[in-house]
Amino acid sequence: MQTLDQSKSYYRRITVLDIVTMLMIIGLMFFANGFLMSLLLIVVYPFSHSKVLVSDIGDKDTKIWVRKIDWDHYCKGHGIGRLMQYKSQSTVHMKQA
Repeated sequence: MQTLDQSKSYYRRITVLDIVTMLMIIGLMFFANGFLMSLLLIVVYPFSHSKVLVSDIGDKDTKIWVRKIDWDHYCKGHGIGRLMQYKSQSTVHMKQA
């Protein structure tokens, strides 16, 4: 498990599990009780990870698995929101200390 360099900008990468879960959420909405199951997946899924896949904005070919706790701490320290963490552009700016 690797740690994040606080001086670099990272973004979270979408994994196969993210895509499969998204398809399950959409697919379950077509069933009678599926709406409730979709809501349950939406609520539970963000907390079910122990590791996340991230990349440096400057080096998109390098993929790093880090602990979710470390990633959450990095996002909080750099002011990155839930949806903004997937942005791979250099428009994600770090806060200056």
